[in-house]
Amino acid sequence: TLLPPDLGDAPTRSPRCYPRTYMGACGSKRAPNVEERSERLHEFFGATIDCEVRPSGLGSAEAVAQDAEHGKAAPSAAAPAAAEGGPCVFEGMQPAGINARLSQGALSPEDLEIQRTELKEAAKLIDSMGARGEEAAILAPAEKDGCKYELAINWESSHVALVTQKMQAVPLSMLECVALVREPDLIPLPKWPGLPRIERIALVHEFTPNNVVYHVSIEPWGPFPGCDSVCCAVGFVRTDESGKACVGFARSPPEDEQEVHRGWSVLPKQKRRTRMQVDGCAWVVAPSAEEGKVDVTIFMKTRIPIPHWLVPPALVRWVTPKVFRRILPLLTADKNKEPFRARVAADDRGWYTAVKKQLGLDVADEDTAAGSLAASPPDEGFAAAIRSYDWDAAERLATTAQQKADLSDSRKRVKALEAAVAAGRQQDALALAISPAEERKVRNYFKSKLAASSPRGFFDPAADYPTPRDVPAAA
Repeated sequence: TLLPPDLGDAPTRSPRCYPRTYMGACGSKRAPNVEERSERLHEFFGATIDCEVRPSGLGSAEAVAQDAEHGKAAPSAAAPAAAEGGPCVFEGMQPAGINARLSQGALSPEDLEIQRTELKEAAKLIDSMGARGEEAAILAPAEKDGCKYELAINWESSHVALVTQKMQAVPLSMLECVALVREPDLIPLPKWPGLPRIERIALVHEFTPNNVVYHVSIEPWGPFPGCDSVCCAVGFVRTDESGKACVGFARSPPEDEQEVHRGWSVLPKQKRRTRMQVDGCAWVVAPSAEEGKVDVTIFMKTRIPIPHWLVPPALVRWVTPKVFRRILPLLTADKNKEPFRARVAADDRGWYTAVKKQLGLDVADEDTAAGSLAASPPDEGFAAAIRSYDWDAAERLATTAQQKADLSDSRKRVKALEAAVAAGRQQDALALAISPAEERKVRNYFKSKLAASSPRGFFDPAADYPTPRDVPAAA
């Protein structure tokens, strides 16, 4: 034998760069231990998760289901429910903006089953994530203005990355985070020399009020190709004794549904962009230990267009703090919150009102953090006056400081929107539109090729511009 007698039982090794000994989930230096996986699941699902997390690496629901197949006893009274996707996972969850628990159902049977399935997939994803902290394959920390950020990357294979992002003490309220996710077109997309630029973040389709589709596009950067991604996201509000939290799960349509997914025509891949397949992205937003702030954790599994050995860890550690320190002020600056405030105040469908009730927000919560979006629902007459641009009526109906601020923000926004229309800047005008009616009006205005100096003001309620099919073709 080539090994000494005392080493005869030792594990052999393949070439030095890939040891055969277990390197942990996704190529990290070690596998996440039982307590670490359990902590992640409870962070997302709260006290509704009451299932044993096994060292085997199986997700909690999977482990219980496998035990049931072999006739083994469940580890707790709640575990059988988890195997069937019952109250153990769903009892503490409400679809965001829909006031009924998933265990009861306020959606169609088909949508209800889809959303329950997505929560099961979220549990599997979180349970499979690689190690955090110093044990991760790539660790990139950052900090700005007391907000701490940590990026941990592990590799499942050459083209599959498991990414964990954790942010502590983010200066946003719960409702502001919901608005950021729900109104991605309002997020400012800066252009920074030498850094990759996000070209687009848009909500492109809605299955249900809490189940939407996003499209994200990033331009090429250096030797790396550009990429885009289409993801279906489901949002929930956790309401169990662990405390209020906003949680969600998103993933790309299956590979066999890249053209049509659930009856919706998927956006085609952009030119000179590689379509990224997101196998899963789960996130949880919960109140921080610091009053008026939140903690955000994101778990994501994604396929990358290049092999991981082309991603230098030193480059990731260099770029991450620079990007984070520039993005954070864009999301938290008061002036950038104004468009979000306006849409929350308009609330045409009452969706934000339902989310506020789920989160237990009222006027007292608003008083604790100046400028927060978590105010009580606006008076219906005041909101109607804002939507119809009746500023005099809105001024008479504005009784609270928040309503007066909303009125001021709305007047500034409409003035900027009128200026963009008059100057012929369609994209700027669409970015300032906050309701489907306004967006339709802007598009019809430009498509109809009407003069910007229309006899009636653009926001005159009587000025309803025709759709393109109503305009005679040019001779």
